[in-house]
Amino acid sequence: MIEWLALIIFFMAGVVIVYHHVGYPVALKWLAQGLENTRPNFYQRHHNITPLDHMLPSISLIMPAYNEAGTIQEKLRNLAALDYPDYKLQVILVCDGCTDGTAQLAKETLAEPECNHLNLSVVEKPENGGKVAVLNETISLSRCSVVALSDVSSLLSNDSLLIVAAHLSNENTGVICGSYHFLQSLSVGEQAYWQYQRSIKTRESSLGATLGVHGAFYAFRRELFDLIPADTINDDFTLPVQITMKGYQCLYDPRIIAMELEQACNEMDFQRRKRIAAGNIQQAIRHAGLLHPKFGKIAFNFFSGKFLRPFMPLFLFMVLASSALLSLSYPVFQLILAIQMGIYSITVFYIFRRSQPDHKKLRVLFYLVSGHLAMAIGLINYLSGQTKGQWKRVSTET
Repeated sequence: MIEWLALIIFFMAGVVIVYHHVGYPVALKWLAQGLENTRPNFYQRHHNITPLDHMLPSISLIMPAYNEAGTIQEKLRNLAALDYPDYKLQVILVCDGCTDGTAQLAKETLAEPECNHLNLSVVEKPENGGKVAVLNETISLSRCSVVALSDVSSLLSNDSLLIVAAHLSNENTGVICGSYHFLQSLSVGEQAYWQYQRSIKTRESSLGATLGVHGAFYAFRRELFDLIPADTINDDFTLPVQITMKGYQCLYDPRIIAMELEQACNEMDFQRRKRIAAGNIQQAIRHAGLLHPKFGKIAFNFFSGKFLRPFMPLFLFMVLASSALLSLSYPVFQLILAIQMGIYSITVFYIFRRSQPDHKKLRVLFYLVSGHLAMAIGLINYLSGQTKGQWKRVSTET
C-alpha cells in the first residue's frame, strides 16, 4: 500500500514539474499561433516637433532610487535622448534615503547641455522608507495620464515611450512592458533562462494576458492605479495584476528594450532569487482569486506559470522522497535517486564555491536547479515571517 502511494506521488509530482517547465510553454506556443505579429505601429517623430505631438499622452516617468550614484548620470542622459515631446514627459527621481550623493549627481547632470531640457524633479527623502511606500506616494500625486516606472540602472531604447503611447491608445490596454536585456555578458544558464522568459511573455501577450512585468521598465494608465499593500515584495507583479483584474490587458512588446547596466555576482544573484521566491509565494497566495474560471486565459497563465512556480520545490521534494522509498524495492528508482542526489550535490557544491560549472549544459542545469533551491529557501523564509516587504538596496546590487 505504501509503495503504491509512493508511486502515485512520484508520478503526479513528476507530471506537475514537467507541465510547468515544458508543457506550459508548448501549450502557449500552440494557443498563440498566428497571433504573434499583432503589435501596433507607432508614431515615429524622429525627434522632430510636429503638430501630431499634442495627440501623445502626458507621461510621468518615476524612478525610486537608493544609492544609485554609479548609474544615475547615464540614466538621465538616456532619458534626455528619448524621442518624446519635452512638454509631455515629466521625470521624477525619488532618492529614498540615499547616502551616496545620488541627488547631487542628478542635479549636476541636468546642467549638461544635452540634458537641460529634461523636465526633472528630484525628491530627497531623509530616510529609506522602502520602494512600495515611494511608489504609492509618488504615483498618487501624479497628474499625467500615463505613469512609467523604471530602474535607475537600466537604459531605455530610443522609441520606448512612443511604443507605449501606441499601445495605450487602445482603451482595452492597461499595462505595457518591454524586454529586459543585460549590457554585460551573461552566463549560459542566465542566457537560457531569459530567452525562455521572453518567449513565454511574447506568447502570453499574444493572448492578451501577460502576468508580471520587469521593474526595469513598464507603463500603465494612471487612472487604474490602486495603492499597493505596504508589505508587498514583488511590486512589479502586484501593480500590473491589480489592473489586469479590472479587465484590462497587460501586454509585452519586445521592441521596448530595457538594458541593465549592472550585473550581480553569483552570491548576490542567489540572494536576489531568494527574495523574489518569497515574493512569488506571497503573490500566489494573495492573488489566488485569479484562478477563477471567469478570468479565462489569465487564469490559465497564472496557474501554469506564476501559481505553480513557488511550489516547485515541494514537488521536487515529493519526487525525491518517493523515489528514495521506491528505491528500496525497485532498482530503476535507485538510478533515479542517484541522479537526483548527484544533481543536487553538484549544485550545492558550486553555490558554496560561489562559482559555476565549466561545461555549458551543466551551467544551464545549475542555473535551473539553484533557482529552485533559492525558491525553497525563499518559501521557508516567507512562511516563517523572515522576509519583509520593505525595499532596501545594498551597495550596487541589482
